[in-house]
Amino acid sequence: MSYLVLATSLFDTSDFPERWHCGHWTEFHGWTHIISDLATFGAYTAIPCVLAYFIIKRRDIPFPRIFWLFCAFIFACGTVHLIEAVIFWWPVYRLSALVKAITAIVSWATVLAMIPIIPTALSLPGLAKINERLEDEIAERARTEEALQQRADALEKLTSELERFSRVAVGREQRIVDLKREVNAMAAELGRAAPYTISEGFEDDHQTDDS
Repeated sequence: MSYLVLATSLFDTSDFPERWHCGHWTEFHGWTHIISDLATFGAYTAIPCVLAYFIIKRRDIPFPRIFWLFCAFIFACGTVHLIEAVIFWWPVYRLSALVKAITAIVSWATVLAMIPIIPTALSLPGLAKINERLEDEIAERARTEEALQQRADALEKLTSELERFSRVAVGREQRIVDLKREVNAMAAELGRAAPYTISEGFEDDHQTDDS
């Protein structure tokens, strides 16, 4: 019951006048405050939404709890500005005090959470260092690829030369075999034994003894 009374009292405005009736406000002065507070609230709401989206999408982000604290801190600050604008018509000063207290607590929680991670954050390589390392790795990979391409070109050239030599050698061997066949044919016509033995693979042809 006491919690209900406390919650109800937060929205009790019977003790306070609207801000428009508290002091001497001109239209320009009052609306400058209202529009500025509402614009600030809009920005302070958009920023944590963008941060939250970034945290959810990037699972490898360092120190995610700090980012969530920043989201809570910024949103709390924006809520303070929203209430400041509303108070011109709805003087919920007790609610305003509670929101400001919550904002102060979240702000200091963020500060205290940041202190122990500062040494770790400072030890992380900077963006310039990371870019330099990436450039070195890219250059090294380029040199490696160039060396591999040179070896591939040399291998292709050597293979081409071997194929050309093989064609020349096979052609010469075939001509020798053809000549041996002609000699064997002539010897057969003369009634003599064939002086050459020709293997099927055209290899290791041996001359027989002369008859």
